[in-house]
Amino acid sequence: MKRLSILFALLLTACMQPSYPGIDYPSGGGNSANDRSIIDYIDQRLANEYYWLDEVEEKYNSFNRNLSWDKYLQSSLSLLKTNTDDGYIANNGQRLFYSYIRDIGESTRGAVTGFGIELHYTIVIIDQEQRYYGFVIENVFNGSPAAEAGIKRGDVITMIDGAYITPNNYASRFNSIENNTAKSLKLQLRRQTGDKESYKATLSPSTYSETTVVYNRIVDIEDKRIGYLVYTGFESEYDDEFLAILDRFTTDGVNEVILDLRCNGGGSVTSAVKLCSALLPSTYEDGVLCTITRHPKNTTQERTQQFILENTSNYLQNLTRLTVICSDYSASASELVIMGLRGLDFQVDLIGTTTEGKNCGMDVTRRTIGGKTLEYAPITFMCFNAKGFGDWGYGIAPDIDLTDKSNKFGIRDSNYPIPRTDWGDEDYDIGLASALAHITGKSISAIRAMPLAENALVEPTIELERPTEGIRLYHEE
Repeated sequence: MKRLSILFALLLTACMQPSYPGIDYPSGGGNSANDRSIIDYIDQRLANEYYWLDEVEEKYNSFNRNLSWDKYLQSSLSLLKTNTDDGYIANNGQRLFYSYIRDIGESTRGAVTGFGIELHYTIVIIDQEQRYYGFVIENVFNGSPAAEAGIKRGDVITMIDGAYITPNNYASRFNSIENNTAKSLKLQLRRQTGDKESYKATLSPSTYSETTVVYNRIVDIEDKRIGYLVYTGFESEYDDEFLAILDRFTTDGVNEVILDLRCNGGGSVTSAVKLCSALLPSTYEDGVLCTITRHPKNTTQERTQQFILENTSNYLQNLTRLTVICSDYSASASELVIMGLRGLDFQVDLIGTTTEGKNCGMDVTRRTIGGKTLEYAPITFMCFNAKGFGDWGYGIAPDIDLTDKSNKFGIRDSNYPIPRTDWGDEDYDIGLASALAHITGKSISAIRAMPLAENALVEPTIELERPTEGIRLYHEE
């Protein structure tokens, strides 16, 4: 990813620790025997698998092995000059990396305990004069405490436990909600649509499903029967969920599909292949969606690996194009879907803003060392579509840019993709409204009942770096 972004060090409670985006690294305890064992594990994979391992070989002896394990990887990679596709430079000049190692403990996806809130990674101004901030809710999981309390995507948290969100406390407050570390939450919120009145909610943690298949519906507009699917992460445990939705789209006669990837930072390459297989007519079966290449000296995995489309005959045989809602939060596996389909000359229309730009991926391993269960994901391969194209490191430009008023609808949202409303609300969601207008050939005013107000309830002030899931292949150890 080459785009510039702002990362406020205050976001992380331990700001002097390595800064893989969105991850609060555990504190290291000095260079102990356990540190050295983990560093050996890091070294072994860097020397055998890292995509830029030639330079690793050159500078191997300059790596500082007196560091704690959680600081070692970033410190070592920062000495390399050839690995420019592994991460990017933030506006504050700090180098950030996609490659990471972290202690995952007993964490698993699926059933989790918490509040059911995902926050947008932009802090917004509620009161310019007083410098009060707000957190915009990106997603609310079904069945969670937040959903049961009536909280919706697009709502803005303005107070927590009776106190305003300020420059002094926003970091800890953000992490306590995003990471489910608070024991309870007393929230004051404000809706950005309708009467925009404030309301209160008190939340206690409980168990819910953290699915990445977050919303779907069928929209009928004249002769168009449009299936709309919001997908926030390519996770193999939810493959059956999106396949069931596409099966229903097929049974119900859907002839157009909108795939909303604006919040999808990537995930499993095998899930991306499965999704593309289900979207394509059977004439594409056995075609190559993508090829990944590893370093010629990689001693662990195959040098070249092709990913083949599966049997598609059970799904959407009449689909001739795919409409994708995207943003600069759409990354990795999301970008692979777009470019993979285009590499097969299947039409993909993009609506939103330029995607993040991540054309590289990881072979992920997990290992327990000294009682720590570690997930280690160094960049090990680059991605190419069926035409041999893989140069989307600067992102993929949209066909309709929703931040530019010169687009064909003549409207824009300068704060896109900050959410204004709940999923499926085309009256206030410029992404969905524009996608429907694009497919049907109607004016935007014929799709949305409410005009887009440039004077939104909130305005952005601090952009935090959202973690990208990365395109991943798992190799359990």
